[in-house]
Amino acid sequence: MTAEQQPSTTKTKNAEALALYKRRMKKAGFRRMSVWVSDELMQLLASERLSSECGGRTLERLLLGEAAKRPAFPYGSKDDENPGSGQKWRR
Repeated sequence: MTAEQQPSTTKTKNAEALALYKRRMKKAGFRRMSVWVSDELMQLLASERLSSECGGRTLERLLLGEAAKRPAFPYGSKDDENPGSGQKWRR
């Protein structure tokens, strides 16, 4: 079976999950932001990051103290548009 014939790849599933998460974030009132940071700040963020956090969540928590509640990524909540298998996502 060639790559074109495969019904769904991991890359496709990840893209779909990310698109779902982006829609949820926008619906919850969050805005996307892109920044350039120094190596020192990247190291600090990496050292402060909890295992369940993305970089943006870590930065938000450090700046606000108590970060705003974010929508689940991407499966596991009852209000999912496409709940899928309920699998856990790993980094």
